[in-house]
Amino acid sequence: MSGSQRKVLFLHAGDSMASFALRNQVAADLKKMPYASMSTWLLNPEGADGAEGEVHTGFMDIRAANLPEDAEYYLCGPVVFMQSVRTALIAAGVPAKDIQYEVFGPDPWLADYQ
Repeated sequence: MSGSQRKVLFLHAGDSMASFALRNQVAADLKKMPYASMSTWLLNPEGADGAEGEVHTGFMDIRAANLPEDAEYYLCGPVVFMQSVRTALIAAGVPAKDIQYEVFGPDPWLADYQ
């Protein structure tokens, strides 16, 4: 990671800083990259004082993220979250081919609703 010239913008959304899994590891890894930054959206920003990068209150709004042109996007999270972010990225002019994703959470297709 160190010595990388790749620009990385790490965006995270969650309930609180306490629910941000691997937060310290993510922050440490980003510090090793000279062109990396982080923005976090929290429903409950209590305890966010001194957090790395920008901290926003509420749901993720990618318009506040200053998205770079010709970037590749990697989404991870629950399906509804990723649908919302993907829709916002496409509305911002990002080609669908540049958006990759991985489901994190229960798969509704496998769920037993009976």
